[in-house]
Amino acid sequence: MAKAEFVRGMFNDISHKYDLLNDVLSVGTHRLWKKHFVNLVLKNKPQSALDCATGTGDIAFELKKHISGEVVGIDFSEGMIDHAQAREKASPQKVTFKVADIMKLPFGDKTFDVATISFGIRNVEDLSLGLSELGRVAKAVYILEFGQPKNKILAASYFGMLRIYVPVFGLISKRKDAYEYLIASSEKFPSDEKFLEVFKANTNFKTYQSIPVFGGIAYIYYGTN
Repeated sequence: MAKAEFVRGMFNDISHKYDLLNDVLSVGTHRLWKKHFVNLVLKNKPQSALDCATGTGDIAFELKKHISGEVVGIDFSEGMIDHAQAREKASPQKVTFKVADIMKLPFGDKTFDVATISFGIRNVEDLSLGLSELGRVAKAVYILEFGQPKNKILAASYFGMLRIYVPVFGLISKRKDAYEYLIASSEKFPSDEKFLEVFKANTNFKTYQSIPVFGGIAYIYYGTN
């Protein structure tokens, strides 16, 4: 099974538990990470934004609180978009949500002031193509993604904890393979300097930065002009 097909099916199946899963993977702190992430994105006062792998829309809604122009959230999981659209109906922040693939974004060049993606870039089947598309449609790109702490004790403790707790979700949801994938993808995905190399090779920004979060359990990356 192709990675894209597997990931789409996985997120459709676990969409109702997605926010709870992020609590576990981030040791209960992903909301604080996302707040810091959004604050960085807003420093340059963007007037439009595209949030990719939007999930249930939390980043998109937070951005819309501060952006007067269009905010669009896309995800290739229909289940995730269903949840986001349901939230949008009850929210004062009006965001457009649609099903779309990051590897083939249905937008023109530099349509958005900024594109964001949180905890989703590691799930893209062709990372180079996904980054290239982000750089094509936006004037700046900000990414929040799980990585690997450089401190070996912290890394061993963190991933050891995930191997104990995350499979419980697999038993409950009957998607053990999905939760095993989420651990493995976090443990193996290139982070920090390795990710920046791929980021730089597939986009054309003047400035790039990598910022470790919580000791390197996650990283914030951005490319701007």
